[in-house]
Amino acid sequence: MARSFPPDVIVLDLDSLLHVRLSAGKREPRILQAKSFRLAADTFVSSGLVTPELANEAALAEGLRRMKMETGKWDKVSLLLPDSWFRMNLLELPSLPDKTAEADDVVRWSLKRTLPIDPSELRVAYGVLHKEASGVKLLVLSAMEKTLATVEKIFSAAGLDVVLIEPVGLNIWNAVAVREAATAKDRLFLYVRDTDFTTAVFRGAQPLFLRSRNLNAERTLQQEIRLSASYLRDTLNVPGFESCYIAGNRIDGDLQRAVAEEFSAPVKSIAVRDFVEAAPPEAAHYDAELTACTGVFTG
Repeated sequence: MARSFPPDVIVLDLDSLLHVRLSAGKREPRILQAKSFRLAADTFVSSGLVTPELANEAALAEGLRRMKMETGKWDKVSLLLPDSWFRMNLLELPSLPDKTAEADDVVRWSLKRTLPIDPSELRVAYGVLHKEASGVKLLVLSAMEKTLATVEKIFSAAGLDVVLIEPVGLNIWNAVAVREAATAKDRLFLYVRDTDFTTAVFRGAQPLFLRSRNLNAERTLQQEIRLSASYLRDTLNVPGFESCYIAGNRIDGDLQRAVAEEFSAPVKSIAVRDFVEAAPPEAAHYDAELTACTGVFTG
């Protein structure tokens, strides 16, 4: 495990906590345990913006209490949240100030043009993808500060220091990319859940497109895949992909065939067994999430 983070990772969703403990193996990480805990249905409620609101603090606190009773003594954790709880933007700027505070102001000002949210209400993190004389390209993640701060407060009260907050999907891709051969060609990544899905396009190591969409009764997943394929062909002028990686816990043959046909690419389904040396039997139920947990540690 290249990046130095505590061995405990929590994947938090609207109605569940998944605690995962990892250790270093000879070549790949080992999953020592993976335990899921249910949360009350009213723990989080949709804010209508990006990140849902933590409406029932006591429910999250109780979930953490039960979790710690069953998982032993530990005090630091990385926290992964659904992709749909974030806005993921690729920004191209003419320049970026060297001073952190000034750079943050420039990024937030740029977000005003793309988000229907006051940037002052967001927690913003960004990384430089590449920097040239002509400008700077950034990957920017943003989420509602109120929700993140409240979640951190509840974790702190439970004796847990949150050292990292990131999306699940990007960490699945981290786990994939570090193990694949370098390429300059276009690759597609899809992360499918019951309520949302993420689409990402990478040209070599550089992201060209990132988007997380909620699913609803008006549009099926198959319809969204067709619309995404059409949009990418028209916008990025990519006739096909070298490969397509698809993650999710309910990936069937029909979905794989639909993706292969729409995106003109061979499809590789992501399974956690390909990323770890060992895992407990229950890991099979959380392929995508556990793969993301291994991605936390990739450099």
